This record gives sequence, C-alpha cells and structure tokens, in this order.
Amino acid sequence: GGEVERGLTMVDGVLLLVDASEGPLPQTRFVLRKALGSRLPVILV
Repeated sequence: GGEVERGLTMVDGVLLLVDASEGPLPQTRFVLRKALGSRLPVILV
C-alpha cells in the first residue's frame, strides 16, 4: 500500500499493461484505483 502511494507521487501518469491470458490481477486493480484516486492519466497498453 504505502510503497504504491509513495511511487504515485513521483509520476505524471501510468501505463497499464494487462496480460490477455491472465486478465487484471488483484494488485493491478489496487494500483489502478490508487492512480485514478490521484487523478493521474492512465494509458491502457
């Protein structure tokens, strides 16, 4: 939790890469929620 939040304070945006065979994993959803909560632009790759 804290590591993600600290990291998000140092970036201007987020690239989200999701494995097509596994789909989004729980940690992916967690980080995405934090990024959106920080109002960071998210680019899905």
